[in-house]
Amino acid sequence: MWKLIKTAFKIIIFSFFFVSCKEEKYKYDIFDFSTELQPSLKSLSNEKSLPSKDTIARKFIEKHATKEELIKLMDSKNPILRVIGYKTIVNRQEPEYFDLLKNHLSDTAKVTWWYYEDAGSKFNVSDLMIRKAYEKNGLSPIQKKYLVEKVLLEHPYLETSTWMIQDINPNEKYYNLIRKRAKLKSARCGEQLSACFALSKFKKKEDLNLLHQIFEQNINNDYCITWILRSIEKYPDEKFFPILEDYFNKKIKGKLSAKDNIFDDILYFSRAISAYKNERVLRILKYIEQNNTYINKPYWPPSNKKYVYKAILINYDKIYDDLIKQLQSEFKKEDLDKLGFGRQLLEYDEESDW
Repeated sequence: MWKLIKTAFKIIIFSFFFVSCKEEKYKYDIFDFSTELQPSLKSLSNEKSLPSKDTIARKFIEKHATKEELIKLMDSKNPILRVIGYKTIVNRQEPEYFDLLKNHLSDTAKVTWWYYEDAGSKFNVSDLMIRKAYEKNGLSPIQKKYLVEKVLLEHPYLETSTWMIQDINPNEKYYNLIRKRAKLKSARCGEQLSACFALSKFKKKEDLNLLHQIFEQNINNDYCITWILRSIEKYPDEKFFPILEDYFNKKIKGKLSAKDNIFDDILYFSRAISAYKNERVLRILKYIEQNNTYINKPYWPPSNKKYVYKAILINYDKIYDDLIKQLQSEFKKEDLDKLGFGRQLLEYDEESDW
């Protein structure tokens, strides 16, 4: 009985200490800053979201606040002011920006950020700080590696973790987290399926059934089809081939027409299926290549031919040699030059951020 009382007492003391420390960390009120800054800080503290509407107040802070005041602002009671303080530090390229970021990864206060004029959401303060440092090209490869490990192992609840997971190379120390995310359904299918994309990079047989089940459940969701196709391209196991054949028969065969436009899903389908490198694949790729979905006929080459050409170069095999030569003979030299070579064949959003 006495042991239980002692344990309960320790928990209460620890909880009190934890809350006290958290409150102490973000302790500064507006009146703790210089009188010169207080009117602008008061105006900005009344903002409901970012970017702040009072640009005059924000510019005043950017111009007149000292580095020490900005660092102090990162520990203010108002989370919007904390974000503004850090963004100003990064904009000024202050050398302490990364150390300050490391010390604020646990800032889980929510701030509404409008990333487009008509689209916004609530983010953790630390998420917004990470994005700011990234956007200003302020993160070296070593710093990125540090942040990935810190976020995925200690702060996996951050929004940034989804971005990191889909981007990094397979690493066993993150495998359990990635597999857990792949099993987790969410309102936004991209969160689960981007984790499946990350999981597919490990190419583990024990993940086949899980991935197959999730792909089958989501294959008709046009919003997330790209993640499925990219996952299969990474891990072209025979178990997934029927999914691609079924998609081809339902979504592509008999559907390609010069009256309709073509979308990126045809590109990623071509890449996914070309990773299998067999005669069945060759017939499907030839069908796509021969059936234009090309509206602007004066322009050449049509996208269906470009997509197939890119796919068979990215996932090259001798079985594609004749088709490569055929397409090269149809394209002008300047068209081939525009398509590029090697990594240039990948899409712009496939470039690794982390």
